[in-house]
Amino acid sequence: MSETGDMGLVVVGAAGRMGQTLIRAIHTMPGARVAGAVERPGSPYLGKDAGELAGIGII
Repeated sequence: MSETGDMGLVVVGAAGRMGQTLIRAIHTMPGARVAGAVERPGSPYLGKDAGELAGIGII
């Protein structure tokens, strides 16, 4: 857990539909935060902010 007490979660396949849905859901959950997002090697989304991929802005 982080210093804020939130549980950090990692989303695998962050740019896909399910990954984006998970990012949005985690972002709204009290006590949870997106700690990381993983994509396949060579993905055009590598280096992008997970929140921007999910349409919620930079997180």
